[in-house]
Amino acid sequence: MTNSLELKETRSGLVDTLESIKNTAEGESRNLNEAESIEVDNALKSIEDLDVKIERAEKIEKELRNAAASVGTPVSNNVEKEMRDYSFQDAIAQAKTGELHGLVKEMDQEARNEAKYTGQNYRGIAIPASVLTRAAVTTAASSPLEVQAFTDQLDANLVLTSAGANLYTGVADAKFPIVQGITSTFVAEDPGADVASAGSTTSMSLTPNKLISVVDMSVEAMTQNAGLENAIRRNMAQSIAATWESNLLAVANAGAGPSSIFAVGAGTSTPAAGAVAASDFIALEQAVIEANIPLNGSRMAYVMNGPAYGSVRSMLQTTGVAALWDPADKRLNNYFGFVSTNVGNDATTKARAMFGDFTRMHLAQFGGIDILFDQYSLARQGLGSLIVTTLVDGAATTPGSAFSTLVEA
Repeated sequence: MTNSLELKETRSGLVDTLESIKNTAEGESRNLNEAESIEVDNALKSIEDLDVKIERAEKIEKELRNAAASVGTPVSNNVEKEMRDYSFQDAIAQAKTGELHGLVKEMDQEARNEAKYTGQNYRGIAIPASVLTRAAVTTAASSPLEVQAFTDQLDANLVLTSAGANLYTGVADAKFPIVQGITSTFVAEDPGADVASAGSTTSMSLTPNKLISVVDMSVEAMTQNAGLENAIRRNMAQSIAATWESNLLAVANAGAGPSSIFAVGAGTSTPAAGAVAASDFIALEQAVIEANIPLNGSRMAYVMNGPAYGSVRSMLQTTGVAALWDPADKRLNNYFGFVSTNVGNDATTKARAMFGDFTRMHLAQFGGIDILFDQYSLARQGLGSLIVTTLVDGAATTPGSAFSTLVEA
């Protein structure tokens, strides 16, 4: 947990940013432009959030100092180690009994205070974003074990981030603006005429969508297995990532949740059943390049399902010369390729693939997460259900030109 001094320094930097934007606009005798307005709104919301955190941090530090004075022992204001000791396993155990205490109770309150920005409604144990970004330390009989942070686990399980997509975690704003695709144009110098506006910006907002994942686990495991912490975080992240990407990479939009990016890809190739060829993949690259998506500064990559992978494994780029797929570097036609059953997720055995600039894809996980433990529904099987609720969204700027798709008929 960041101490109050560090939080105040961050707040001061945001205030300096606001002052700089204000002075620039006043010096040019104009109102704020769109990009400046978005930056100002984000800074103001961040300052409000920091004010809450500063007040809480000062109270915690005061209590720690008072406790130290009462027992005559020094206490550090840096609670980083305490945050690293947060255990999902403890949180689940307390969710089962409904009795909160210690660090789990403290962080539950912090998450609920942050919820006013994201609109989250916690029904079980609330885990704030500050915990999700921290590793955990579990104490074993022999030596302590450091467990990967939840957000790191989530990132590791998202194929899209491996391909180059941007992942934002713990976002506090209910709407998260993205500004991208800024273009510039030369204009002729003509002192006698007004200069017309030139160039354009592409922007979008990511908004929270409720995602509920269920992980079945034994009740006994929570108390009998000290190494379960890593498995809990990994399984939660896998479940969330799989459901999230199944929406973003579906052939058509699902009924709820984020819209499909795959569904709006430009230059869709539809080879006949059993007739997928190397030329189809070359056509995907050509469609993106011809849509004026620059190669410089981009992260061009392929994502594909199992049948598409099976097809490219046996294809030759030039007959008898070079394979289209390089198994050593995991490259398809010299671009990185990633495989996921979620690509074109439409319950078929047909090839589905997408190519494009994944730096234009943005994924956001808002605020913290909510965990409930249902010990009754599967009680006859000796199991319980861990119900995890989080808020996510995903979209891409210029998806109709930055991506192309292959859908085998």
